[in-house]
Amino acid sequence: MGKKKVIKKKIRIIPVLLLVLIVSLIYLLFRLVAGIKIQNIYIMNNHYLSDDYVIEQAGLTNYPSYFMNFSFRIKNRLENNDYIKSVKVSKYFFGVVEIKIEENDVLFYREYDKKYILEDKKEVEYIPYDYSPTILVNYIPDTIYNNFVNKYSKLNDSIRNKISEIKYDPSEYDESRFLLYMVDGNYVYITLTKMDSLDYYNDIYPTLEGKKGIIYLDSGNHFVELK
Repeated sequence: MGKKKVIKKKIRIIPVLLLVLIVSLIYLLFRLVAGIKIQNIYIMNNHYLSDDYVIEQAGLTNYPSYFMNFSFRIKNRLENNDYIKSVKVSKYFFGVVEIKIEENDVLFYREYDKKYILEDKKEVEYIPYDYSPTILVNYIPDTIYNNFVNKYSKLNDSIRNKISEIKYDPSEYDESRFLLYMVDGNYVYITLTKMDSLDYYNDIYPTLEGKKGIIYLDSGNHFVELK
């Protein structure tokens, strides 16, 4: 039998070392980039929620990695919060993060079951800030309630802030009538079909010339002074 010929393969050391070097450099670069922290966080358009609260809910407490906290992840964290309606996150050079939020404001506090009703109709048991909301003092039937919330939520914020209490007060002529206790000491009767007329309250008030009484917006538009 003839001798077997042994073929020796040479291992090319240089390409292997080059590959190891490239992988090592990529790893070191990744560690370096991941180690760059957020330097400044700017919270904008928040009126009730504190900056610290928004930063905590965004997962940015202690100023973590700038590159590992993607904008869409920050946005998702905040939009999962009941008190935030929408979010825009922008990132800039030198570790700057800008967060613009639209708050999900409180419409009113439902006294009979101790729930806060937010603009998007969510019901929560507490709010993370000090605030004295309008109080709904009594029960509204389900057949009326949803329509009431829809109409009430469309009122101008400045008008809603002038309402201290809401009482469901149906009459024999209209089951959708409400009595509003205003912060300025006046009372307003209103129905759901005329709810949007409340947006003119700021125009009506000066015509009262400092008098206090009842404004009937449910039937016409007249005022009865309380003596």
